[in-house]
Amino acid sequence: FELATSEDGGLTEEWDPYLPRPPSMKQLVQDRFAGAEQVAVFNANTPEGSTMVRVLSEKGLRVVAAVRVYTSRQTKKLIKLDGVTVKVADWSDESSLLKVAEGCTRAFMVTKYWERFDSPLEEQTATNILRACAQVKPPIKHLVLATFEDTLDLRARGRKSQLVPTRDGRIYPRFDGMYGIDRMAKKWRVQITHMMTSYLDEEDQKKSLILIRGENGRVLVQPYFQEMKKKD
Repeated sequence: FELATSEDGGLTEEWDPYLPRPPSMKQLVQDRFAGAEQVAVFNANTPEGSTMVRVLSEKGLRVVAAVRVYTSRQTKKLIKLDGVTVKVADWSDESSLLKVAEGCTRAFMVTKYWERFDSPLEEQTATNILRACAQVKPPIKHLVLATFEDTLDLRARGRKSQLVPTRDGRIYPRFDGMYGIDRMAKKWRVQITHMMTSYLDEEDQKKSLILIRGENGRVLVQPYFQEMKKKD
């Protein structure tokens, strides 16, 4: 197979036209995603981003997965997922971001932290993506900044969470580090949701806690627990 780029920037695997096509390889038309909502996921070739793409696809959504490196293993796996279109984008190039956003109703960007950006570069990337959401026709009205933390990994490093409780033991996220992009989102009329998924993935149990902060500042908590059957 060879990677080919379509007119809209999507990556596809194409059989070399100079090689004989095996009889079993047929052009199958998949209609499971016909009429489905289309969403965009930026930073899709990270482990967290690729997981989000897979989950959204399994829920029946068409997903445009935006990646920076088209030769990575994660990118090649994304191309094989049903309902997923992979597009290469430069986070600093407006035209490539607009190609990703075109035809999507919602957008997701994977960030390192929930209450703040990891660096000025990450904040600028989020701002560029927000601007693309506002400028694409029709505009994307909802951008989700999604953070993931593996509690097993945190425990190995002697930490519990990126959320630091107050002196009286309460967790009160302030989001001072997100003030700038929240202000621009209101100006450009794009709703921003800050979502963090804290998860534990072990053989005998799977736990996750999803925290969602909306425009009104309120935080919603959605726990999920799954006990795994022990192998005989």
